[in-house]
Amino acid sequence: MSKADIERFAAEVKKDANLAAEVKKIGANVAEIVKFAKSKGYNFTVGELKSAAKAKKAELTEEQLKQVAGGSAVAVATVAVVVLV
Repeated sequence: MSKADIERFAAEVKKDANLAAEVKKIGANVAEIVKFAKSKGYNFTVGELKSAAKAKKAELTEEQLKQVAGGSAVAVATVAVVVLV
């Protein structure tokens, strides 16, 4: 199930520093994040990830929203992980 895979991927990124570093390298390119996740055995689409992000957007803290607005790759990757969970 795609939602379950998104949640599993996000949880793994949070606990695995090496995996998190790879996601940070990708930055805000959603298609590349999906491609990377698929290479690690997770199955979800760009649309599914965007839908999950939209659903989670309302739950972001003010600080996380500021990071997204700043647009740095690290901030985007960090918020992407938060959005995924």
